[in-house]
Amino acid sequence: MSAANNLLIFLTDILISMYAGAVLLRIILAHNRADFYNPISQFLVSITNPVILPLRKIFPSVGPIDTASWVLIFALQGFRLFTLTQLNGFEISLSNLLVAVTLQVLSSIISILIYAIVIRAIFSWFQSPYGSQNPLFEILYAITEPILRPARKIIPPINMIDLSAFFVILVLYSLQIILRSL
Repeated sequence: MSAANNLLIFLTDILISMYAGAVLLRIILAHNRADFYNPISQFLVSITNPVILPLRKIFPSVGPIDTASWVLIFALQGFRLFTLTQLNGFEISLSNLLVAVTLQVLSSIISILIYAIVIRAIFSWFQSPYGSQNPLFEILYAITEPILRPARKIIPPINMIDLSAFFVILVLYSLQIILRSL
């Protein structure tokens, strides 16, 4: 493969993956009812609205499900996987593409949750005791608390040490391994 082709593969992968990550974060934050006025939420909305708002005219929300955002994430991942297979000289059937896209979206959600839990755990070591909240910590809390709270009921903190994050990461990595083996 030529250097130009390798560069095109790299740029296609990284740019689409970054934008897809922003869309997924927006979906997760909306689902978890994160603070819309948080600067990070505002940033995600501002970079995703130019594509999502026109899609909402075609794919309106169904109850609490932001259909336009889900259509966009599947379209982005589908385009990314199709383009990467073509650039690498391979063919992929539509049915295989749909399965691969679904697995990729699920894997991306799991990765976001794992990274958010790890970063939140690290942030908790340095959090100010005076209650001044960092906008990033608020977003991490909004992403991770809905999954950590039920885990704390199974594994309560032991002597002020919360092992629920470890348990959740273990489960998420296990799911990731299962998804990658499909």
